[in-house]
Amino acid sequence: MIFENIKSAPKDPILGLTSEFNNDNNKRKVNLSVGVYQDNNGVTTTFESVLTAEKILLDKNYSKSYKPIDGDQEFLSESIKLVLGDSIYNSNLSFGLNTPGGTGALKLVSEFLIKFSPESSVWFSNPTWANHKPIFESSGFSTKEYKYLNFEKNNVDFSSMISSINNMPNGDIIVLHGCCHNPTGADLNSDEWTELSKIINKKNIITICDFAYQGLGSGIHEDAEGVRILSKNLDDLFICSSYSKNFGLYSERVGCLIYTSSKNRNIDNLLSQLKKTARTIYSNPPAHGSDIVREILQDSNLRIMWESELKVLRERIQNMRISLNSSLRELNCSKDFSYIVEQNGMFSFTGLSEKDVEKLKSDYSIYIVNSGRVNIAGITTKNVQYIAESINKVIGY
Repeated sequence: MIFENIKSAPKDPILGLTSEFNNDNNKRKVNLSVGVYQDNNGVTTTFESVLTAEKILLDKNYSKSYKPIDGDQEFLSESIKLVLGDSIYNSNLSFGLNTPGGTGALKLVSEFLIKFSPESSVWFSNPTWANHKPIFESSGFSTKEYKYLNFEKNNVDFSSMISSINNMPNGDIIVLHGCCHNPTGADLNSDEWTELSKIINKKNIITICDFAYQGLGSGIHEDAEGVRILSKNLDDLFICSSYSKNFGLYSERVGCLIYTSSKNRNIDNLLSQLKKTARTIYSNPPAHGSDIVREILQDSNLRIMWESELKVLRERIQNMRISLNSSLRELNCSKDFSYIVEQNGMFSFTGLSEKDVEKLKSDYSIYIVNSGRVNIAGITTKNVQYIAESINKVIGY
C-alpha cells in the first residue's frame, strides 16, 4: 500500500517555528516569526469594531445557508471600493470573488491561469513570501525570480528590478507586492509604480498583486497607491486582498480576488470561469468574516472606529521600528540598522545571516525565520531592549 511509503513533509518554514517556540521554557523567549499583530502586551486582541459588528450580526439573525460561489455582492462591492477607491471603481470594469483568505485568492487565480496560460512562468521578487512559490508550483507552474532587494543596503534595487522584468518573455506572469513588501518591508514609490506599469503593459505580462497589508504601512489610501496606479495603467490586473491583518480576522479566513480592467472586456466570461474554478477548490466561501467586514465598511460609525483602531496598530509598528533601531545604536552595534525605520508594514528584512538567526534561537530564544525576516509587530516596549542586546551580541561574535 502507498501509505507505508509516505515520508514526512518538511516543516513549514514559518509555522514550524511556532511549535519550537511553544516548547521553549525560557521565560524571555520572543516569537518574531509568524505574521500576526500583537499589542504591547504581546496579545493578539480582537478589534472593538469587529466585536460590535458581530453583535449586530447576531441581532440580525442571518441565515447560515451557503453564500453564492463568488460571495456576498455587498461585501464584494465594499472590498473593491476599499482597494481601488471610488474613482477607479466607477471607471474600470471590475468584479471580485470572496475567498478563504488571501492565500485562497492566490490559489484561485493560480488554478485559473494554469488552464489558460499553462506555458507561462510565474515570476516572484527575490525575496518573497515563503508560500508564494509552493502555491503556484502546486498548480503546475514553473517559477522564477526577478531582482528586487539590494541586499547590502536593504532597500529596493529598482534598476535591477526593471532590468529583470525587461528580460521576461512576453505573456509570462508576475506577482507583485502591493505594499508592505513581505519579507523586506521595502516598497516602491509612486514614480516607480508608474514606470513599472508601463513596462508590464508593453510586454503583455499577466499581473497579480498580492495585497495583504492595506492600512498597516502609511495609511489606507496611501498603501493602495501602487495598486491604483496599476489599475489605471494596466489593461488587466488581478489583486489578492486579505483581511487577516487589517481587520484582525486571522482565523475567519477572509480574502477577496479582485479583477479590474481599464479596457472594455467581456468580464462575464472571465467571472464564469473563475467561479467554475472556485467550485472545485472550496465551492463556497466562508460567511462570518466577510459579513463582519461588510458590516464595518457599510456602517459609518463602525468604519470610523475601525480606521482609528488600524491607526493605532500602524503607529505602534512604526514606533517599534524606531525603538529597535535606537536601542541598537545606543549599544554601538557594529551594523547599521537605520533602514528598519524606512521600511513599511509588519515585517523587516534584517540582513541577519542564517547562522545569526540560529544563534538567536539557540542562545537567546528569539525566533526568526531563516531569511532574517522579523515581525516588527511582535516587538514590545518590554522586550525591545532584550532583542537589541541579543542581536548585538550575535553580530559581535
